[in-house]
Amino acid sequence: MRAIYLIARREYLSYVATWGFWLSLASVPLFMLVGAAIPALVQSAQPVRHYVIIDETNSGLDTVIQASIERERREQTRAALEAAAQVSADAEARERALAAFDADPVGLDGLDDALEILGMEGSADMIEAGSGLLVRVDAPARTIDALRPYLVGDQPVSTPSGERSLFAAVFLTREAGSDLPLITYYSTNVTEQSLSGAVRRALRDHVREQALAARGLDPAEIEALSSLEPEMRNLNPETVDDTEVGAADFAPYIVAVILAIMLWTAIFSVANMLLTSLVEEKGGKIIELLLSTVRVSDLLIGKLLGVAAVSFTLFAVWGLIGTSGLIIAGSFLQDVDPEIAGFLGEAIQPGLFLAALAYFMVGYLMYGAIFLALGSLCETLHDAQTLMSPLILVLMLPLMILVFAMRSIDSLAVQVVSWVPLWTPFVMIARLPSQPPLWEIAGTSLVMLATLALVLWGAAAVFQQGALGHANADSVKRVFSRKKPVTDEE
Repeated sequence: MRAIYLIARREYLSYVATWGFWLSLASVPLFMLVGAAIPALVQSAQPVRHYVIIDETNSGLDTVIQASIERERREQTRAALEAAAQVSADAEARERALAAFDADPVGLDGLDDALEILGMEGSADMIEAGSGLLVRVDAPARTIDALRPYLVGDQPVSTPSGERSLFAAVFLTREAGSDLPLITYYSTNVTEQSLSGAVRRALRDHVREQALAARGLDPAEIEALSSLEPEMRNLNPETVDDTEVGAADFAPYIVAVILAIMLWTAIFSVANMLLTSLVEEKGGKIIELLLSTVRVSDLLIGKLLGVAAVSFTLFAVWGLIGTSGLIIAGSFLQDVDPEIAGFLGEAIQPGLFLAALAYFMVGYLMYGAIFLALGSLCETLHDAQTLMSPLILVLMLPLMILVFAMRSIDSLAVQVVSWVPLWTPFVMIARLPSQPPLWEIAGTSLVMLATLALVLWGAAAVFQQGALGHANADSVKRVFSRKKPVTDEE
């Protein structure tokens, strides 16, 4: 045991006492913060998009579209204002701010007064950015051929902010024999669908209202009919108080998939560490010196545990930071948004983490032993990369299964894959929130433990031959050649 401890400590300190380890330790929390801020930054940095509408029907459809876009923008701006008020003001200030905003029932003239009440003067651009800035301008031409230079950026259009490029042009026509309008949308930006979606929604609602009005319904009845929607209660029969299923109930499934992906990431990090260190030690004859003082099994287990301790240190720190962040965010959002707070609270489930940790450790050790055995066969990093290719394909399959089985994690195919030892850790971690039968958890665990023992036994044999140079890439070439292998006596 002392030899295993010394080897493990040597491996652990050789990685921990490097700048790369500490940079890796700090990089993940930093990227988490950046990743969380990126959506808000991207949304707030959306450019103003100028567009024109050419209504060839001469029936006022352009006015209908513009009114709908302005209405949607006002609703989104009010929602953003309400969210900001929840964080920065008390209940009385929130009510006064929203009342000031609603003083203009159709526009945004009350936004500045509302922000002044909240003490957020100068934040109008930030609040409005989330609603998407779509500004209609006068069309410099009435045909697509004449508008094409403006759409491709060769010529600017006049806007309230000066000369700008034209984002899109919307043509409204009617096909022969049809009363329904035809929308023709031109834009070089094929990914941004906010304007095209707004136009489609506006005309869809308008033609429905017109059809109902033609049947003798007044506007009040049309609005009442449009708001009809069946109420649905989604309940979990396992609860006795008929608690409705909400976003918080999906939190364990999301956490389980994240844990499975973390295991997948950890295995790849282990592969790089183990293969690189083994190739270097074999090249420097260090491995032979170590084998002269300890047993092969001690060296194998020690290296495996040492590198495992490095990865577990990283994940322990990241897990502690992530859990602390969830707890702090949950307590902060408890009064602001109870639904999000409940989601974060359900994400922290000790039982799920403990069960996932067991699969995590066994899967980690199993793959680590395989990588050690493969690394002992390699003389160069090129050899290591060649041997890694088959394993990469094996590891890609459970990841693909997780992606396609998110909504059917308990399907028969996923259950069958759960019994494949090399894939069991990933798939079973993802299945834990669906509460698979206890016999299945026990059975897959026993199969995986038996596979771990077999892998360790085989890895020790391969490691002994590979570390001493008796089994390497050249030995594979000799299998396919007619030359007799060279023996020690020769």
